Amino acid sequence: MSQSEVFWQSDVHWRDLLEFIARGSIPGSIGIEIRLPWQREVMLSLARRILCESGSACGRCPSCRAWVDIEHPDLLVAGEPDAPAPIDECRAKSADLSLSPVVAPVRLLVFYAPEKMSPGAVNSLLKITEEPPSKGRLLYMMDRGTILSTLRSRLWMLSFSVEEKIEPLTPPASQSEWLRWLKDNEKNDGQKWYAMAHGYASWLCKNGELKRAGMLRQLAETALATHLSAAMWTDLLFLLLREEYPFEHVFDDFRQTALPGADRCRKQHSF
Repeated sequence: MSQSEVFWQSDVHWRDLLEFIARGSIPGSIGIEIRLPWQREVMLSLARRILCESGSACGRCPSCRAWVDIEHPDLLVAGEPDAPAPIDECRAKSADLSLSPVVAPVRLLVFYAPEKMSPGAVNSLLKITEEPPSKGRLLYMMDRGTILSTLRSRLWMLSFSVEEKIEPLTPPASQSEWLRWLKDNEKNDGQKWYAMAHGYASWLCKNGELKRAGMLRQLAETALATHLSAAMWTDLLFLLLREEYPFEHVFDDFRQTALPGADRCRKQHSF
């Protein structure tokens, strides 16, 4: 079971979607609204089921055995998370969806970032989204944002709120705990940092620090949108939680240069 399935297994809409796939009754065009760090993993989790002969990602059927890492002969992907495909690629991939499946029961075409597509690109997809080929399925992966109503009305939409599933996370208290925190989290990816920031924000809220919690959530959104590096995520949370660096200064500082504090701690091994 993937990390995403563990994360979403308690969500009734996620369970319903997997059940529909297993029964072979999945709609032709699906829209998934979920935050950027989770998009690729969720897409692959669904793709492995949709392209499986039993709809369960069994790992044994010819289609499941055709996977090579994250590639499959019947999986078509247009664009990247946060980066939509241009209109020419949309048209080309749509034409490829009409070809017969190579090994899977159907072909699957994934479009990322439809909320950022040009009107022309969206319009080029309306017909195939409304009436996919009999052996074709479409999956649109989007972050928060508004897609054109002409496209949304043709999708079976599901929205997953990551923030609601993140439990409060208590920050380290002692010097040794902070040092261990720095060492353990220096290689975190954006998904882990984003979840961690919201966990700390929930803890702040639970302890009555509503303003700091709100600003930390706002900073997490800004950091996610600017694709902040792991080192800067570390500095950001360290300064705000350990050294109580003024929140209002961080909006300017972290976009301009490396934040002070965490690197000094690593070098000194003491506070």
